[in-house]
Amino acid sequence: MISEGKRANRGRWLLWLSLAAALPATAGIFKKDPPPPPAAATPVVKEAVEPEAPDAPPAPRAPPMFPDGVPVAVSELPAGLASLSAQGCNACHYTQHDAWQGSAHRSAWISPTFRHAAEAAGDAPVCVSCHLPLATQQQQLVVEYTGGPLTTAKVKPNPSWDATLAQEGVTCAACHVRDGAVIGRRAAPGAPHPVKVSDELGTSAFCATCHQLTWPGADKPFYDTWGEWSASAYAEAGVRCQDCHMPPESGRVTASRSLTHAGHGFDAAHGRGLSVLVRVAPDAATRGEPMEATLLLQNTGAGHAIPTGSPFTRLRVEVALLDAEGEALGEPFVHLIGREVKPDPPYDTVSDTRLMPGDELALPVTLDLPQKGDGGWGVLSVRLLRQGPGGPEDTPFYVQKIPLMVY
Repeated sequence: MISEGKRANRGRWLLWLSLAAALPATAGIFKKDPPPPPAAATPVVKEAVEPEAPDAPPAPRAPPMFPDGVPVAVSELPAGLASLSAQGCNACHYTQHDAWQGSAHRSAWISPTFRHAAEAAGDAPVCVSCHLPLATQQQQLVVEYTGGPLTTAKVKPNPSWDATLAQEGVTCAACHVRDGAVIGRRAAPGAPHPVKVSDELGTSAFCATCHQLTWPGADKPFYDTWGEWSASAYAEAGVRCQDCHMPPESGRVTASRSLTHAGHGFDAAHGRGLSVLVRVAPDAATRGEPMEATLLLQNTGAGHAIPTGSPFTRLRVEVALLDAEGEALGEPFVHLIGREVKPDPPYDTVSDTRLMPGDELALPVTLDLPQKGDGGWGVLSVRLLRQGPGGPEDTPFYVQKIPLMVY
């Protein structure tokens, strides 16, 4: 039988042990938080990397990914791969494949927006190099450029042309296969194919291979997405292209392994980088009188210009006052934001109204309302769409509707 004194001592020991066990778990609570990043930047989310087994040999390193730019000639198919098609990757890497399937990379060659832009650029052979980045995707190969920088070229038939692979645009192998090996960010012991590791895959410079293009003799780069990012607070804070466009996801990285991995949807998320503020007086909508409003557009979340990339793409702003049935009261307000270039190479800049990181633009809006009609509730509709050479896209990426009383 335990005496009262021994029971008390035992209780004190149990209390001490429970406190000692809890201290490591609570110690981190009292650590000082790191200083916040610059206001214009978003936090960097580091990708979790699975440690290699202690007895595993170091993973072989991949050589430079684009030593000669694009297109890339893959001289040897990795053992275990039936072809370079993304269809083969789908068997194991179905999470990444499904995300890529709905991406702009997947439709890079067949997209109507690209087809119109390529036509506007005179079907320059240089456009093909990034939209079909594997040599086997190209029906003809450039021997040399003739007649003008990047505009015309001497070509030859490609005996290795793969018509199926060509429809896949920027396919998996463009970034993940080089000369007999699959390239990744980390080792993959037990993989059914050779694997080499490349840190280059996780850098913004890797993306610059296709998202930065200077037309010889031009006053500004034709594509300057990487340059815009390099000059921004995002680059200074260490926020890479991949942090926004390939954010970490938890889930299946292969059919048998679940890890944190980079997302492969390459989401442009146009609406996420742009803030839209509408300023209008509560009694502004009166029939027979002009309605005044101000639209304030702010680049609060993109580490590059809005819009970026092709100078043939614009941001279309539409503002209209709608009645209760959704019919427009008068003509809508339409404004295009973008970079206008001359119609011929080297495509010098005529004007540039894009929003660089941190920029804002105030647009005064005037809507002429018709005299006839009844009063009642209406809606001030604000829509943002991408507009290429073929016209605006059907679906806006941003919609804001503000109820207003029409007098």
